[in-house]
Amino acid sequence: MKTLNIKSNKAGDTIVEVLIALTILSLAMSISYSVTNSSITALSAARSSARATALLQKQIELLRISSINNPSNWVAANTYCIDESVTPPTPPMTIQTPGNCTFDGYKIGITKSSNIYTAKATWNVGSKLYSASMTYEF
Repeated sequence: MKTLNIKSNKAGDTIVEVLIALTILSLAMSISYSVTNSSITALSAARSSARATALLQKQIELLRISSINNPSNWVAANTYCIDESVTPPTPPMTIQTPGNCTFDGYKIGITKSSNIYTAKATWNVGSKLYSASMTYEF
């Protein structure tokens, strides 16, 4: 019987090849994590902004309803907000300390300049401070 003696010239992967493969894999995972993290942060900011917009819209609507009933009730304070728990709104509904105007973590303040009311909300997402505002002309 004849025996075949086959020698393979193929050796295992070298350490350099393994390190290059790990580097490429690590880079791909880092980029994926970064994109995912940015997307989650942007989604959180968008949700917070939508909530703030809804709160401001409610403040403006309550102000509009109350202004129709008696506009003189809304010129006494420099900055105030409207108590949302009272429905329908009954004057006087101003809170003169802006620190008391916090709804669900959003600080709300309404200021008046001439016949223009500006409702502003500020809130934090992580370490960033965001704000939104709406105006109403009476």
